[in-house]
Amino acid sequence: MSESGTGLPPTAGDLVWPALNFVLFVALLVRFLREPIREYFRAWAQARAEAEALRAQLARDIADLPALRERLRADLLATAAQEREDLLERARRAAEHIKSDAALVAEQELVAALQAVRTDVIDEAVRQATTLLRHALRPDDQERFVHEFVSRAGPSA
Repeated sequence: MSESGTGLPPTAGDLVWPALNFVLFVALLVRFLREPIREYFRAWAQARAEAEALRAQLARDIADLPALRERLRADLLATAAQEREDLLERARRAAEHIKSDAALVAEQELVAALQAVRTDVIDEAVRQATTLLRHALRPDDQERFVHEFVSRAGPSA
C-alpha cells in the first residue's frame, strides 16, 4: 500500500497471514481462558441467585414487620405484667415481714413496759411501807426486835 491511499488492492496472500494470526490468537484465548471465563459466569450466576434469594427474604421480612411489631409488643406487655406481679408479690411479703416485726417489737415493748411498771409499783410499795413502819414503830418496839433477834441468833451459833 502506498501512503497516499491509492494503491493496489490487497491480494489473498496479504490477507492470509493476518487472518491466520487472528485465528491463532482466538484459539489461544479459548484454550487458556475458557475455564476462568466459565468459572466467572458460574460465580456470577451463583451470586445473582444468592442476591435474588436475599432480596426475596428481605421482601418477606418487610412484609412481616407489622406482625413482628405486634408480637414484640405483646411479649413486652406480657413481660411487664409478669414483672408487675413479681413486684407486687415481693411487696406483699415485705409488708407481712414488716407487720410481723412490728408485732414482735410491740410485744417486747409491752413486756418491758409491764416489767418497768411492776418495778415502779414494788419500789413505791416498799417506800410507803418503810415510811409507815418508821411512823408506827416506837423506840421500845425497836429494842424488843433487837432482843428477839439476838436471842434467836445466840443459841444457834
